[in-house]
Amino acid sequence: MTRNTSLAIVIGLVLVGFGLRVYQIDAVSFRGDEAFTVLNWVSHPLLETLRGEIPLADPQPPLAFALFRAWSLIFGTSEFSMRILPALFSLPGIAALYVLGRRLGGNVTGLLAALLWALHPFLIWHAQDAKAYAIWASFSAISLWLAMRALDRKRPVDWLLYIFSAAITAYLYYLELLALLALNLYVLIRYRRDRAALKPWLLSQITIGFALAPWFLQSRLLFDSGYGGTTFPFEPVQIITWLIPSLNFGSRTLTDSLLATVGPIVLILLIAGLVLLWRTNRHHALLLGLVGFLPVIALSVVSLRMNVFTPRYVLSVVPAYVLLAATAIRAPAAMVKRKAAGYSISTILAAGWFAIVVLSLGNYYFEPLQPGIYPKAPDWRALMTYLKASATPDDLVIQAAADEAFTYYFADYSASERLPANPRQSSDEIIQTVQDGLTAYRSIWLVARTPDDWPNRGVVPDWLHDHAQLIRDTSIGDLPVQQFMAWDVSDGEIEKTPLATFENVAHVVGVNTSSESSDSLTVLVYWQPINQTDQALKAFVHLTGPINPATGTPLWSQDDHYLQYQRISTTDWHPESRYRDVFTLPLSDIPAGTYTLSIGLYDPETGTRIPVADSDHYTAKTITLP
Repeated sequence: MTRNTSLAIVIGLVLVGFGLRVYQIDAVSFRGDEAFTVLNWVSHPLLETLRGEIPLADPQPPLAFALFRAWSLIFGTSEFSMRILPALFSLPGIAALYVLGRRLGGNVTGLLAALLWALHPFLIWHAQDAKAYAIWASFSAISLWLAMRALDRKRPVDWLLYIFSAAITAYLYYLELLALLALNLYVLIRYRRDRAALKPWLLSQITIGFALAPWFLQSRLLFDSGYGGTTFPFEPVQIITWLIPSLNFGSRTLTDSLLATVGPIVLILLIAGLVLLWRTNRHHALLLGLVGFLPVIALSVVSLRMNVFTPRYVLSVVPAYVLLAATAIRAPAAMVKRKAAGYSISTILAAGWFAIVVLSLGNYYFEPLQPGIYPKAPDWRALMTYLKASATPDDLVIQAAADEAFTYYFADYSASERLPANPRQSSDEIIQTVQDGLTAYRSIWLVARTPDDWPNRGVVPDWLHDHAQLIRDTSIGDLPVQQFMAWDVSDGEIEKTPLATFENVAHVVGVNTSSESSDSLTVLVYWQPINQTDQALKAFVHLTGPINPATGTPLWSQDDHYLQYQRISTTDWHPESRYRDVFTLPLSDIPAGTYTLSIGLYDPETGTRIPVADSDHYTAKTITLP
């Protein structure tokens, strides 16, 4: 294969990688960490950010803050604008993997490595994420190549390029220091007797250290941050069942069971690549072994004391894994004497690998092909649209997930609370806030869900269900939404004069309706008793229209229950009181058109309806369904 042909293929792979990284790049709302980037990294002057608490709360080196801040000032903070930055900066990694692969195993291995990087689900996921992880992974691969080149050529310009790249990469993400540690061990072992290589290497590391010292050695970062991690503690078995397969195929785009199944196979394949490489070039095998596995071991050790055990924190190992996978896939075709058998084995390995890649990308881009796969982020934009249409300035919105994405999308709505604010917030403090909100506001909206591992996760919903009336219970995508109101009815909720009178029993003093998307219709009926009854009555709300072919009647939907689901009864309600009753009418499978909403009271023992204005029901309003 000629050099021009290889170059054309690499350019084609870069274009493919670009297409995959921009495809549906803004189809999903910001997730919480991305929203944190917008709200805290780029919304304030850079010096203010660097001198403030953000570098302690979200430990990132200054170049990450500076890069996103500068980009946002030019291109804005939309989902597309913020995500295209890592998407673009992740592309040089494709070329870097080609030259690394060509160096370690020849031209075909280089092209295969570039292909694996271009299609890599985990890298694509992060390339469409407004954080610096994908940029770091790309620059880490470039730094690895420049280090090898400098050690080989020993020219001043090559050392300068490596020093610059290594310092830039470390200033993008702190844990690049683990990759630097792996590289230093490799050089000390490989070149321990080669002073011509060892001396400039040590000088390069000293120079890099001086470049990093002004930021990395700040006492507030070393001793005062108090950062304990926000992910997971160390679980040894998860290195095989989650961490390593995630670093090759993605962590949230495949089910946990599939990751656990392919994890041992992937590890065996990587070890096979390492062994095969050892047979041809022990130095290359030593390099990839250290770069690929030392950061994982170091992260595991740190995770014994901090909750930092997660794949994205060791993205610097991905170049090594890609190169080992490319070596293992390529080796049978290159080494087996019977060419047909060798090519068959390589084809089977490649087919299996890329099948998982395609499945992972399919789950990411489209509707998940497997149960147990969830979107990158909840549909916060749809929730925002719903709340802006349904909530009023007199309502309090409680966001149960403590997610910055809600803060970002609902920034214009001032009456909102995070409850629980964190897993350590006391139940008494949470309850007091909810109680005050129920008193001060017309209603409370409880949206999203608290993380399962927070000990105070049930305090808000449990208290509201015990002390307030559930008005709506729906979901926007996978985000639960509930509205609660105090049981006491305020004057502003009802009409000054009755809308209808059920003979000697009750007045209807208000009817409100609201559609929960296309799935259901919520109807609030306000009763003012006239007298108590001997028999507990039931109330109904009917949606009627043209003849329903399924029933042969005009009835299309209904809700029928004792008042307030037996919290009160017409046998003992108080004539001077007012009561709010909630009815939910299913709307699925009802065709578009105009329908009538009817309200009634009846004796469930006899079926006798209570008369109202020469009828057995009150026609409340006309409803048009789109």
